[in-house]
Amino acid sequence: MSRRRLLQTAVLLAVGVLILYGLLRTVHPDQVGRAIRNANPGWIAVGLAGYLAFILIRGWRWLVILKASAPAATLGDATAVTAIGFAVNAVSPFKLGELLRIGTIAPRARIGVGEATATVVVERVLDVLALLVIALAAAAVAGGGSNSFGLWSGVVVIAAGSLVIGVVAYLMVSYPQATLAAIDRVAARMPARVGAFVDRFAASVIKGLASLRSPGRLATAGVLSLLTWLCIDVGLMACFRALTPQLSFPTLALACTIFIISQAISITPGSVGTYEGFFLLVLSTFGAQPAALVTAAAVLNHVGNILVLLLAGAVGALWLRIQRPALPVGLERPVTS
Repeated sequence: MSRRRLLQTAVLLAVGVLILYGLLRTVHPDQVGRAIRNANPGWIAVGLAGYLAFILIRGWRWLVILKASAPAATLGDATAVTAIGFAVNAVSPFKLGELLRIGTIAPRARIGVGEATATVVVERVLDVLALLVIALAAAAVAGGGSNSFGLWSGVVVIAAGSLVIGVVAYLMVSYPQATLAAIDRVAARMPARVGAFVDRFAASVIKGLASLRSPGRLATAGVLSLLTWLCIDVGLMACFRALTPQLSFPTLALACTIFIISQAISITPGSVGTYEGFFLLVLSTFGAQPAALVTAAAVLNHVGNILVLLLAGAVGALWLRIQRPALPVGLERPVTS
């Protein structure tokens, strides 16, 4: 990592720590600490199990998507790389673990970076759509009073953006010749080497979107997406229940789902400060109180989540180490005529 990147990370971490420090000062650290000490260990265990299940099911879903164009992909590799990527996401800003996942799975699945990138894009689109379905279902069960808050506007914007990306990706893979022809016209205006790279990379990306052409595979990935994020919802709700019985399960599920969507972009390393701040904002909007108790639930969730992800990442790294060495990674793979 360059000195400039280290400096940026240090500054962002300092900002996050200051946010967290200011939040704890506002809600009284002694009350937060007391609430955590009195937490129910059974509910905490359920929450940690939910976070672990998230990694296992997400690895399975990635394999379903990968297999459409990468028959060499294995469940062990997909799960291990998923664990490593999310372990990095747990401590870094801007979800840098996604780049690590792309670069690590490509040689092991014997595909190009373009294909690997496309599978991650499909994952992210399915993530947002699954969270939207969960939020709508929870809102319907919770009743009209829980869907009157102004938090829905942000959810709708994110969902609409993801849907647009999904539609564009589907059109690209459905009409590959027309897509490549359009890209070729753009690439022709670039320097020869750059244009050739753009052509090959675009073709590789289209191969990685192959799962979108398989209704059965896409349906399976969609169901697994729902299960994946229900696991995180269970983790959040269980750690909240470890401290307080406030909020009905449907309302709590809705609040936790909207909170998850708010974490789509992590600015500070490990979302330090911003995680706790958004958790307090969203849960308080739905009626959870007092602020010290909600903050304690946020800290408990955040610490538990990070520990599980780091442990899973360590196991994933061990798996990759004991398996056969990966092949050198390429930027693209030739398209079969």
